[in-house]
This record gives sequence, C-alpha cells and structure tokens, in this order.
Amino acid sequence: MSEAVLRGYRVLGRIARGSTADILLAEPNLSDDDTPAAVALGLVQAGRRVAIKRLYPHLAIDEDFVRMFVDEVQLLSRFRHPHILGVFDLDDDKETFFAVLELVDGPSLSAALRLCEQGGRKGLPVDVAVSVMAAVCDALVAVHGLTDAETGAPLSLVHRDINPMNVLVGLDGAVKLADFGVAHSAMMRAQGTLKSRETTAGTRKGKASYLAPEQIVGRAVTASADVYAAGATLWCLLTGAPPFVAERDVDLFDIVQHAPVPRLVERVGLGGETELDALLQQLLQKDPEARPASAAVVRDALRGWQSAHNIDAGATVAAFVRGLGLPTLMP
Repeated sequence: MSEAVLRGYRVLGRIARGSTADILLAEPNLSDDDTPAAVALGLVQAGRRVAIKRLYPHLAIDEDFVRMFVDEVQLLSRFRHPHILGVFDLDDDKETFFAVLELVDGPSLSAALRLCEQGGRKGLPVDVAVSVMAAVCDALVAVHGLTDAETGAPLSLVHRDINPMNVLVGLDGAVKLADFGVAHSAMMRAQGTLKSRETTAGTRKGKASYLAPEQIVGRAVTASADVYAAGATLWCLLTGAPPFVAERDVDLFDIVQHAPVPRLVERVGLGGETELDALLQQLLQKDPEARPASAAVVRDALRGWQSAHNIDAGATVAAFVRGLGLPTLMP
C-alpha cells in the first residue's frame, strides 16, 4: 500500500487497529486518474471523508479470512438503515482487500465507557444508554427481518456479536451497529451467499461476556441470542461492566449458565430504575423462550421510557459524545 494513496483514496491516518484489519481515515483522491467507484456511482460525495477497513495483508493469504471479510461487506451492503453502518465499496490494493465504509465521527461505546471511567464515572448516563440501545434494537429489527430479495423468504439473520465494541456513536448523535463479521444465516449459507466456512460444532462466536447461554453450550442460535446480548450491553452501559464477569472464560460460562440475573435496582445510583430493571430481568433470562419475543418489543419498551422522560435521543447522544472531548474526524 502506498503511504498516502489507496486505490483512489487519500489516507489521512489510522482511526483504530483491530484484530483483523486497520480502520483508516480517508477521502476520495480526485486528482488520481482512478476515480473511486463509490464516487462515480454517487455513493460518496467528492469532499466526503470515509472510513476504510483494510484487512491485514498477512491475513489476505488465508481464504477463510478473505471469505469472512467479503461476507461482512456483502451483508452490510444489503442494508440502508439509519442505525446500521453503511458500506460503499469493496476493492483490493494488490496486497489485500479493503472496504469503504461510512465514517462515524465519534468513538465506539467501549471507548466511550473507558473515557467515562477515566473521568470517574462508571457507565453512561441513563438517558444516553437507553437512547443508544433503542437505536441498536431498531437496527436489530432490520437485521432479523432481512428477507431474500427474490422470494421474500426470511433469511433468519443473527448478528451474534452485539457488544459495546461494535456500536459507534457520533458527534451528530448518530448510533451505528457495525461489525457483521460473525453474523449467521443458515438460508444464506445454503444458497451460497455466505462463503465463509460454517462454525465448527462447539466453537463460540462473539465476545464472551455478551454470549447468550445457548451460544455458550453450542445450541442453535436464533434472534433471541441477539436480544440477550442487547440486554448484556444495556447492563454494561448503565453500570460500566457486563452483567457477569470472571477472570477465566470457563468460570464466566459457568456463571452465565447458573447465576441468577443481577438486579439493576441494587446498584448505586440506579435504585429508581424499576422499569429498566424489569426489562433487564427479561432480557437476561437463561431460557430464550422467556426473553422478549423480538428486538422490536425491546425497542418499543426503551422508546416508551424515552417518551416518559421526554428524551430527545439524537440530541442526548450528540451532547454526550461532545462532552467526551474527542477531536473531530471531519475537516
């Protein structure tokens, strides 16, 4: 890769370094003869900055990593949703593959939680946490409701990795669900739409602290697993830590399987949140059948809380992100 130019994009710096890819800040390099396809198609305006997710070159020689990367981009391209990260293009630079993504001018929730902790606060303000998770659940409604473009048949897509690392929040109040790298749809795999190798029996996908009990033991994973993970994420946003913690995964998995659901009302500063406590009690149930029936039910419950407290979600999230004091990624 050139130091400054990547197949029609001028790289301005690195936003983050992930486990499989760099996230780069870039803008169309219109002086280049090779005009980016996303610009030619009108998906990206001439002066608009974007994020580029570039697979590490040493992983590009592994077919499984390449297939997972391409699968994620193809999945994201199926959505045009206000709370799902937009994707504009997929290309290669002779060394590896990269995706051109919507730029969110702000941190992940995990980074926001760290900044709050550094400032002496455990968790996010309640109104921010609820606003963010209402948006995430709205995104999950779209994810779980995805259908085949030709037949209209449900694709039974499950994200499988809802956690604070995979939600981005912006200075403009944006909330975006990202990272579909381990999303699963049995129908899409059978159709050949998803090319990456199927999960081996007993292999767990997703961040350990947010896995539903059925994911831990390798049972069939449905949309209810995402509902559980949304509950675990909401708990973390409110308290600063996941609902169940342990030093070793083996101990964590045992706790998730057998420990009672914690009570939000027993946490300092959250004793009055009886409605949210009741909702979390449902979301974190061991039995998928005992959880809320869908992400839409959870979204509507959170929106009801917002309405009762006169919360303007976009303004609330924007004010919170501005308060973190991070520099803007925009010109």
